[in-house]
Amino acid sequence: MRLFKSVSVVALAFLLLACGGSSTNLSDELKLNEDPDSILLSVTSAGGFVPVEFMVNQGPHLVLTRGGQLIQQGPQIEIYPGPLLANWQVSQLDEESMLFVLEELDALNFDEIGQVENNDATGVADAPITTVRFYNQDGEHSFAVYALGISEDSSDERVPILANLVERLGTMTGTSITSYVPEMIQVVAGVGAGEIDQAVANVREWPLPASYDEMSEIGFDWRCAAYEGEEAQNLLGVFAEANQATRWALGETEYQILVRPLFPDEAPCEPLN
Repeated sequence: MRLFKSVSVVALAFLLLACGGSSTNLSDELKLNEDPDSILLSVTSAGGFVPVEFMVNQGPHLVLTRGGQLIQQGPQIEIYPGPLLANWQVSQLDEESMLFVLEELDALNFDEIGQVENNDATGVADAPITTVRFYNQDGEHSFAVYALGISEDSSDERVPILANLVERLGTMTGTSITSYVPEMIQVVAGVGAGEIDQAVANVREWPLPASYDEMSEIGFDWRCAAYEGEEAQNLLGVFAEANQATRWALGETEYQILVRPLFPDEAPCEPLN
């Protein structure tokens, strides 16, 4: 699955740059994929002391393609209840920013990394585990650290490098910022927790092709389904008119629905651990 129909001029410039200078060596050493639309890395934060509704809808909050397109959530409109769909945006990183990313990835040496817990962060409770997934011609490589950026204590010299990479990516501002429209989405449904302010409560008809019982179980009585192509775009149109207080009626039950993009190389509807 491709993220975009075409490659921007800046992305092409980056690919041309990779044919000479230090980028060439890094590209070879990192065994990077040639497709500019392929995923280079993603960042996910999971776990910690969060409600179930947050857990079941967790996924990458930042994705970077080989061609330098950065996908992340932009500013959210300050209204209550907020829109059901998050404000995902895509922008183009410049050559200097991409070179920094490649240098940090090279320093991390993902070939020698598995799942790494930050066992030195013993004084930090209920923190998330941050996982950076790096993709190259050999497939997926991951580096997971507990309390990344929260605890400064680590006996692994790679942890500060990873923290710096994640922090810098979160503050980078690319050019040509536009709304990101995913080709594939993941939808989870469950019985909404807590009471809803009746002043903002709204109920709509069940929107999914599959019933709740036909969806995949992922835990805590939440179920999941993935959609792509025309089905996904039609559902995005429906969800764009809903908000976080919307409930969806199926028979005599009202469900809460949460939606997020599903990126290439992501397995849909993975059960919660």
